[in-house]
Amino acid sequence: MLRLSLLTALVGLAPALTFVPTLSHLNTDGPRAGTWRLDPQRSVVEFTVTKLGFADVTGRFLDFAGRVRYDAAQPEHSSVEWIVTVASVRTDAANRDRSLQAPEYFDAERYPELSFRSTRVTRLEDGRLRVEGTITIRGTSRPMIVMANAIDGGFETRFELDRYDFGIVGGRVMSRLIGRTVRIHLRAVADREDT
Repeated sequence: MLRLSLLTALVGLAPALTFVPTLSHLNTDGPRAGTWRLDPQRSVVEFTVTKLGFADVTGRFLDFAGRVRYDAAQPEHSSVEWIVTVASVRTDAANRDRSLQAPEYFDAERYPELSFRSTRVTRLEDGRLRVEGTITIRGTSRPMIVMANAIDGGFETRFELDRYDFGIVGGRVMSRLIGRTVRIHLRAVADREDT
């Protein structure tokens, strides 16, 4: 299981989201099952939004945890969980960081975590892994499908979300100044937990 404190939980009626990541230390041809714990020092949970139609604002979540259980011989027994702490958000402005925790954004007091939890893992003919699961942000859960590639060094993916799908509207004024599309960058580097 992996924990993502930025994206969590699921709602069966919402459309699935798809992204293609790079999985580190999880060689699909590896000999034995194992569990890896996300290394927060080498991993990244980052987002970028455009404001005023031209200026990009990038932020990171500094506090998160995750776990991957992977069995190369039987990938259907594998799982991923990733949990992110909303209060750890950091941009280049302290006032913005505080605003992002307010009710019109992440509402950190009511929803302190974001997460992703897998529900099914399938190996495709081309060697990639199809990871189905649930992403939860601000108490709203939606299904997500991840197409994962095994590489040396980690798990990395970039994908987009519509912040309105998760109730992150930003108030009357700011909702018009900030783009609805949020570009997400995740990089997971993990260390073996069981040897």
